[in-house]
Amino acid sequence: MILREGTPEEVDMSASRVQHLERLVEGWASDGVSQAFVTVLVRRGCIVSYQALGRAGPGPDAPTVSKNTLFPLASITKPITATAAMILADRGLLCVSFPVSYYIPEFVGEGKERVLVHQLMTHTSGLRNSDVSEHIRKMEGTVQVPPPEPNQDPELHRRLYLGYDAPLWKPPGTEMSYCGYGVELLGEIVRRVSGQSLEQFCRKHIFEPIGMHDTYFTVPETEYGRVIRRSSDVPGGGWYHSPEALSRPSAAGGAYSTALDMAKFGQMFLNRGTYGEHRILSAAAVGEMTRDQVPHVSATYGAQFFVHASYGYCWPVNGNKKDSGDLFSAKALVCGGAGGVNITIDPHYETVHIYFSIDNRRNDGYGVWCPTMNLFHNAGIAAIEDED
Repeated sequence: MILREGTPEEVDMSASRVQHLERLVEGWASDGVSQAFVTVLVRRGCIVSYQALGRAGPGPDAPTVSKNTLFPLASITKPITATAAMILADRGLLCVSFPVSYYIPEFVGEGKERVLVHQLMTHTSGLRNSDVSEHIRKMEGTVQVPPPEPNQDPELHRRLYLGYDAPLWKPPGTEMSYCGYGVELLGEIVRRVSGQSLEQFCRKHIFEPIGMHDTYFTVPETEYGRVIRRSSDVPGGGWYHSPEALSRPSAAGGAYSTALDMAKFGQMFLNRGTYGEHRILSAAAVGEMTRDQVPHVSATYGAQFFVHASYGYCWPVNGNKKDSGDLFSAKALVCGGAGGVNITIDPHYETVHIYFSIDNRRNDGYGVWCPTMNLFHNAGIAAIEDED
């Protein structure tokens, strides 16, 4: 199955409710709730709504946002990196139950030999972002970093190397703590096992087969003009369209894409690993990526604590969290990215929701992250009219 345009009625959805959803987004754009909105709603492979509204840059004279505008995916990059790792697992080249040190011998320290590759994808490695960042800061200028290999980004190589001996926060597998450095390690494993850069591997085995022609880990300079630009007073400010960000292929948060490309990626998961004639992942790999891998593990996320982490392989599994909408099923995969982007895939309802916008916390006064995102998702699921 590949995405196609169609009507809500074809997939048992209410046309009037889909129109209501679109009017909601139009109203938010008209009221200036956020600078830009690009949204896609898909059910059973049918695109029932696809809108681009607002401005591609700050200020009234900025060009209109388009369906081809590139948005930074931020943490939505992580499921792409995990997909690359699981492709290698499918091919018998990577075992995610092996220790990280099996693939990266430089990953050393007390208890580090017990950190397994799959724990990088569930954020249960025992590494914590704040500890790793502090360790890297302390190591700056004290050790000689070897030169990167030809297919390594120099800055990412430097940070990885300086963090290899960072101490664990807790024993692996005991608690979840969202850790971007762990996913950078996963990207490095993909590079070492495949012999290709993460971008090269993903382009050949994910982006090209699916038709994600507008997805990049490093945005070509010729495409810089397509990247959304945001005001300096919103989260991310000018960072996401800076040359430094556009050229850094971070496995944890460096990809850029369009809303439609990410809808294709989501549909591949609903298709149990295929897109059109191409099989990207085995059905077994999709099953492992999308089930709760840590059913008895709690989670620390900033100042928040969750009794049940509910996490797959770089895919947050909804469970009872309801952090991006009230009506998704427990099986929904809900992944957001800093700056205001979100992809939610719900196998129960056979839907893909893409919400690309600009984080508008400065407007709501309650500290709620992208409040209109939850409202968009609620209205989308409410448009389903299955009799059962």
